[in-house]
Amino acid sequence: MDTTTMVVLGFCQSVHGLKGAFKLNLENLEGRTIGKGSKVRLFSRNGKGQLPQDGKEFIVSNIVYGHKVMISFEGIEDRTSAERILPFDLKVSRESFPPLPEDEVYLADLEGQDVWDHEKEGICVGEIKGFYDHPGQSVAVVETKEKTLLEIPFVNAFFPVVEKLEAGYRIEVIKPEVI
Repeated sequence: MDTTTMVVLGFCQSVHGLKGAFKLNLENLEGRTIGKGSKVRLFSRNGKGQLPQDGKEFIVSNIVYGHKVMISFEGIEDRTSAERILPFDLKVSRESFPPLPEDEVYLADLEGQDVWDHEKEGICVGEIKGFYDHPGQSVAVVETKEKTLLEIPFVNAFFPVVEKLEAGYRIEVIKPEVI
């Protein structure tokens, strides 16, 4: 599995029960990218746990989505072996994502892209550093050219243009007024 095109889907810091299941904290609660039989790669979080530096591939033996997401992996059969690899980040290959309708994008694809001022042509505001979920919508984290962070709801009112180009995306923002 090519680790250069890996996308973080979540992280785990705790074991659930005696049979080696994990409580998974997903980055995006709506996504269902992984299921039984999916190949994932686990990477040590904060340099702790007994995972190699370049991660280790596992196959999902079970996953339950609910108020908590519980996940189990082939080869992890008990609590003791599960605790040995904690904490970890769970990543999957970008190529494993299902295709989207033409008017939708994966937020992970927008990270690292330049953001342009919608009202002042040719002015680059900064770069998308990431996203986080907030009740109601995702929030884009934009690092400006001055190295300050702007957190802007990722909705059409603030991001009227998100256009796929041959290489990357054209993203335009209407910066909210500061009160």
